[in-house]
Amino acid sequence: MLEKNLKRFVVAAAIMLAAFWAGVSLVAPVSGQQAQQPAQPQAAAEETMEQKYKNIQALKGLPASQMRAMMNYISASTGMTCAECHVKNGDQWAFEKDDNNHKVIARRMITMTMEINKASFNGRTQVTCYTCHQGHDHPMHVPPIVAPKAPEAAAGAAPKPDEILAKYVQAVGGKEAIEKVKTRVIKGVSVAANGQSFPLEINFAGTDKYTLSVALPQGATTQKFVASAGWLKNSREDRAMDASDIIRAKSLAWSLEPAQLKEPFMRLGSAGSEKVGDKDCWVLQGRLQDGRRVRFSFDKTSGLLLRRVVQIVTAIGIDPEQTDYDDYRDVSGVKVPHSITTSYLDRNYNSTRKFTEIKHNAKVDEALFNLPATKQ
Repeated sequence: MLEKNLKRFVVAAAIMLAAFWAGVSLVAPVSGQQAQQPAQPQAAAEETMEQKYKNIQALKGLPASQMRAMMNYISASTGMTCAECHVKNGDQWAFEKDDNNHKVIARRMITMTMEINKASFNGRTQVTCYTCHQGHDHPMHVPPIVAPKAPEAAAGAAPKPDEILAKYVQAVGGKEAIEKVKTRVIKGVSVAANGQSFPLEINFAGTDKYTLSVALPQGATTQKFVASAGWLKNSREDRAMDASDIIRAKSLAWSLEPAQLKEPFMRLGSAGSEKVGDKDCWVLQGRLQDGRRVRFSFDKTSGLLLRRVVQIVTAIGIDPEQTDYDDYRDVSGVKVPHSITTSYLDRNYNSTRKFTEIKHNAKVDEALFNLPATKQ
């Protein structure tokens, strides 16, 4: 009976993905009441699911900014999309409707996994839809037969975390050179998930201040981010960033820093080694101040950072954001990646930014960072 319910859940759960298309952006972690893991602090005024969306039942009380992460996770876990389960009237989605019984089943399955985690794992998110589905629309109940692999050569003793970080700082150009970079003007192209490229320009004045503009055929899409506020404008919308947009904006700004880790370093521990592409890397892991998990992969030979993965914990699973750094070149004494790829569980939002020109300490007009007045 459980297997039958899980099979039905696979179709049902995907319908929840559609809620993201209602306009939610990147998410914050779940509240401690649902998952006893360090959670990202929530702004006092942040809306809950039921306050922002209609007909919310199973996810009541959770921050609305978690919707995308949950839907991304369900979609990736089941291989399904919202289009297979939600109600659509013409070209308009009616996400709040329960006409499709799969949506009702999805609620039961979400509640089931939460109750299992609460009863058996002290509320930690251990059992999820991926536990059984693993990317398939039917639960995986028979283990695959895997041919044995030849034993790998020993990787050798890993250097200490502070040694890895010190090598990274030197590989980038050294602390003094890094600290001299105050602004960056960047030009290049943004390559979308479908392979299309569009002209890109970024004005960067720190991890709390940047503007970004991508020239699309239907008109420019722009972002402005200053401190803890931001603005989005494109052919479809012209609005202030919400809590989930801010998280994504901060992540983008972080990826544009001349050095991804600065002193004083966050507390990181060794996590073995892995390959990024064809390069062997040492891995360090830890937690950000907001409680999200983070992993860094450093090239064993060059010492340069090749990958950063930030994991957002929700009540139904973990939504990772992966940033890959490539094509390092010297710019005014600092090694800078000229290709930055960001990947999500929702592959439609994957993108690569390829830079053709980077100027350090170029003059940036402060007026560029002025945010429009919030519309009522």
